[in-house]
Amino acid sequence: MSRPLPRALLTLLPLGLAAVLGMLPTLPAMLGPLTERTPGAPPMATLLAVTAAQLTVLVALSVAAGAWAAPRAGFRSRLVDRDWAALRADTRAALLPGLLTGAVIVALDRLTGPLLGDAWARAAAGQERTLAVTVSGMLYGGIGEELQMRWALVSVLTVGFWRVFQRHSVRPTRAVILTAVVVVAVLFGIGHLGAVAALVPLTPAIVARTVLLNAVGGVVYGLLFTRRSLESAMVAHAVTHVAITALTLLL
Repeated sequence: MSRPLPRALLTLLPLGLAAVLGMLPTLPAMLGPLTERTPGAPPMATLLAVTAAQLTVLVALSVAAGAWAAPRAGFRSRLVDRDWAALRADTRAALLPGLLTGAVIVALDRLTGPLLGDAWARAAAGQERTLAVTVSGMLYGGIGEELQMRWALVSVLTVGFWRVFQRHSVRPTRAVILTAVVVVAVLFGIGHLGAVAALVPLTPAIVARTVLLNAVGGVVYGLLFTRRSLESAMVAHAVTHVAITALTLLL
């Protein structure tokens, strides 16, 4: 049975708005290089307002799309369902995958970094894992991106693939779900190219590295979402950012 849209909106939209607010402190550093290279660029305050508005609309649409598609695909939100016992279990189950994903991403970053050239090395040296960056990753990555990528896109693609390719099946098969997870993970990686392009010119190696590192996380979060819940994916994603910061500072 479909979850009522109002309940999903009332439960998940405030989380999405908090994610957008968590993103704002890091936007000047991300948008600054673009404004410096763009003659006649709007003031930073205008860019922040426009970006915040766009992200808010995107999050709201994602919540609504997921509220329609997720229950049809058999996916869950423990918060929407008010299933507190399952929420606690999913939170615990997400901790180790989140930590391991962070460790894998850091290892891949260290292995591929020397292959990306001097421009990348200079750009990477200027990107510090500050508290603001970590908190932004936990909030916008852990909440906002999971609402968009897993709750909305994985759910919508699963329903779409199911009805197009296996419409005679009672429920989406594992193959359909895994295909949706992988496709969205790759799109998740591609979606990060804009932020990278603001720092350094894109090369085939940099594109491959960006897509790979983010797709690794996307697959993990997608599997947690489809097998457990939205909140499991959110927690793992947030923990990944904590692990990346901790390992970056230690190594």
